[in-house]
Amino acid sequence: MIALPPDTPMQTRPIASLFLTTFFTLVLSGCTPEASSSSTQEATPTARVAVDAGVIVADINASLIFYRDLLGLPVVADITTSLIGKGRMVQLKHGASLIKLVQMEAMPEATTATGITTTVGYRYITLMVEDMATIVAKTEAAGTPVFLPLTTLGNGAQIYMVEDPEGNIVEFVEEPV
Repeated sequence: MIALPPDTPMQTRPIASLFLTTFFTLVLSGCTPEASSSSTQEATPTARVAVDAGVIVADINASLIFYRDLLGLPVVADITTSLIGKGRMVQLKHGASLIKLVQMEAMPEATTATGITTTVGYRYITLMVEDMATIVAKTEAAGTPVFLPLTTLGNGAQIYMVEDPEGNIVEFVEEPV
């Protein structure tokens, strides 16, 4: 307890005591006015470390129903792009990564075969999840085509694969805790 001069009015003592206690707590913890003003400065931003996936789609609205509405991925950007050709890009966030859905104004003529082993190249994306049961229930209720039923691996991890509206494979993995 901090001692106040005996001539301090009684109604002032609790306020003065609280102020002094707070002041000394801040000073002793290293939070001086100079230190606290520097701590309110913005931290230097760090680079985002992630893997983003760009998916060219024929029907962006159907893909949004799947990724945004069914899986719950939040939209972080909805832009017109001309970097890879003119089109609409919607970016959805999953952890530190983005899934970038792109519908081109001029639809590409070529499509790739669906499935994992039908051709070489990137064949599926994996979303790490914390609640596999909810993902399975939501996708089954929506009638989403299942590519690989819920499977438990030897290490206890669960995997489950479905097709998005474009036929792309989306794998969900829940690791044991």
